[in-house]
Amino acid sequence: MKQKNILEKAKPYYEKGREGDMPHIIWLAKTIPEFMNENLDENILMPLILLHDVGYAHVPKDSDSYDLNIRKLHSEEGAKIAEKILNELNYSKDQINEIKRLIIKHDNWTLGDSFADEPLLLFFQNFDFMWMASEEGFEICRRNMQKEPKEFYEQIKKFQEANIERGTRWYNKKIGEHYEKLMRERSEELKHNV
Repeated sequence: MKQKNILEKAKPYYEKGREGDMPHIIWLAKTIPEFMNENLDENILMPLILLHDVGYAHVPKDSDSYDLNIRKLHSEEGAKIAEKILNELNYSKDQINEIKRLIIKHDNWTLGDSFADEPLLLFFQNFDFMWMASEEGFEICRRNMQKEPKEFYEQIKKFQEANIERGTRWYNKKIGEHYEKLMRERSEELKHNV
C-alpha cells in the first residue's frame, strides 16, 4: 500500500520532469520484483525505484539529462523531494536517510562507481541501465538522445562496454541474461525495420 501512495505523491513531479519518466518507473516497478532476493531490503529498494528520478521536476526543461551536472542536480533535488514524500508517509528517519543517500548516488555509475560495495545499488543500477534496452525504454531514450534506432542500439552497446571497463557487473547471471534477451529483441526489431 505504501508503494501505491509513494507513486501517487511522486506522479505530479514526474509529470513536470522528463518525457518517459513515468513509463520508466512503472517498467522498473513491474520488472524488478521478479529478480529480487532475500538479501535486498524491499522497504528501501521500492521507494528508491519509485522516487529516484523525481528530481527532474526541478531541472530546467530543455536540459540534457545525459549531462553529468544535470544528473547530479536531479539526484540532489530528487533526494529533497523524496524526503518530503517519505515524511508525509511516516517512513522512519533511518529509512528516509538511506533512501535519500541512494537517490543521491544512483547515477554515480556514470562517474565510474561500480557499486561493488553496494549490492542494493548495483542491483538497482542494472535495471535502471537496462531500461534503455526494453521495448518502450529504447524508443523513449532514443528520442531523448536524438539518435536513429541502429545508432542508439550501438550506443547502448558502447555504454555497456564502458560499464564493463569501469568494473560494473551484473548483480547475478539471471539479470545479465535478461539484458542480453532484451538486446536480442531490439536487434531483431532493427532487422525487420530496415
